[in-house]
Amino acid sequence: MKKRYLIGGLILVIVVAYLIYLSFGSSVSYYVTVSEFFAKGTELHNTNLRVAGKIADSPIEWNTEDLQLRFAITEGGDTMAVVYQGAKPSAFKAGSDILVEGKYHSDGIFQASQLILKCPSKYEPED
Repeated sequence: MKKRYLIGGLILVIVVAYLIYLSFGSSVSYYVTVSEFFAKGTELHNTNLRVAGKIADSPIEWNTEDLQLRFAITEGGDTMAVVYQGAKPSAFKAGSDILVEGKYHSDGIFQASQLILKCPSKYEPED
């Protein structure tokens, strides 16, 4: 009788631990900077990841018909071309901190599936 409870409890603990592992695995998102990305060479190509940088002063192309946004992000002297398909964020402008999520393809363009902009400093409390 005790052996059945022990086995059932052990299975329950394993299932709960596995569910916790799955929930943390999907919610924790690590990112690399543009310079860290290029330092790793082709290791990160065609893998889903997040890259952090600043929106470069280079031309920002917004196609309203196709909802396609073309721009570049820069950090540490390196620049990465980005293409995003979707609505243009309202706070999107050159010099803003941004986190792009997606895949870097062999053609040298990062295909972003999501854009995350840092909140403007006007929302931070004054010193």
